[in-house]
Amino acid sequence: MSDWGSASALKYFKVGETIFSEGDPGDWAYIIESGRVEVAISIDGHSFPLHVLTSGDILGEMAVMDTAPRSASAKALEETVCLAIPSDQISERIQGADPVVRLLVTTLLHRMRSTPQTLQLQVPPEDHSHQALNDKVLDKMRLESELRAALLNHQLRLHYQPLVNIDTLQILGFEALNRWYSPTRGHVSPGEFTSVAEETSLLIPIGQQTIRQACCDLAQFQTIWSDRPLFVSINVAPRQLAEDDFLTELQTAMGQYGLRATQIKLEVTERVFMEDPVALEMLQACRRHGFHIALDDFGTGFSSLNYLTRFEVDSFKIDRAFVKEILTNRRTQILLASMLTMAQGLGMQTVVEGIETSEQLAILRQFGCEVGQGYLFGKALPSNQVQRLLSYKPISP
Repeated sequence: MSDWGSASALKYFKVGETIFSEGDPGDWAYIIESGRVEVAISIDGHSFPLHVLTSGDILGEMAVMDTAPRSASAKALEETVCLAIPSDQISERIQGADPVVRLLVTTLLHRMRSTPQTLQLQVPPEDHSHQALNDKVLDKMRLESELRAALLNHQLRLHYQPLVNIDTLQILGFEALNRWYSPTRGHVSPGEFTSVAEETSLLIPIGQQTIRQACCDLAQFQTIWSDRPLFVSINVAPRQLAEDDFLTELQTAMGQYGLRATQIKLEVTERVFMEDPVALEMLQACRRHGFHIALDDFGTGFSSLNYLTRFEVDSFKIDRAFVKEILTNRRTQILLASMLTMAQGLGMQTVVEGIETSEQLAILRQFGCEVGQGYLFGKALPSNQVQRLLSYKPISP
């Protein structure tokens, strides 16, 4: 077996090569990308085939799930490429599942282990009725494995979208947004890989890397734009805030690059107020230490106003859905104007997202909006292009 790349999860097997043997520990499960694999059991020293698996099939999962030794052997019938899934990746999924599901899986595995080997030879025909669902699940496992490799190979890159003063159009700061170009998938949608990260422990190292890199890049931006402080907005999830060392990590990155706490804005959605009191306490601790807290996607949830009365935040970002209809929908105009007036009364800053036209900008100026973000002012750019923007290119819609 040979690896393709130091952090690649792809494994290549030659014809006749053993993938794993009966009795081996279950360190990996495998998704067959190409080729054919024979799975067999040994009875009285003789090998009896159970299955011939092909592209899209998974093997070796049982020993990974219950940590018992392998109950069968597998060998490549032709040149075969497999995506190797480490045991901790699968264990994390199982531990995060509903307790009832975990019990059913454990019971099923125990019964399969208890089945006499002679009965295992009576293999029923494969059921393809759920093939579409199986393909979707396997692709998600592939994506998670590739995301782990991308993190190790530094393939995730931060891009920065400017936030500007609505009246003067001066740049005030940037929102840090992760982007991923996969060698196999091309550009992966942020929503697609972010959802996978949030379902797994990958969210923590990705979040830590984002904070460190954003602070590093902001320090570079500040050397170019030295007349006044810039800020960077970083999206954080409840699971990150639930980490005991989140504030320490944040302060360490800030100090390492000579930044002030007021230059770092933590963007959260209302989920943080709903899901975890520990995360909420960490958020408030960050605010007590001077970090700016922004409520993202304001107006799209069920209880945004309620949270504003109970918890202190410094600003909120009005969702782009309100801007999209601002030119044609009078009710949207009234709601947007009311939110801006409310923010002024509470002493909170407002950021309006999704501004794409000069007509939208003109109405928002009339309503007293303070800060804007959107394609009208610039799309998200890699750090080297942001530096050129700050050096040479004033924003002028």
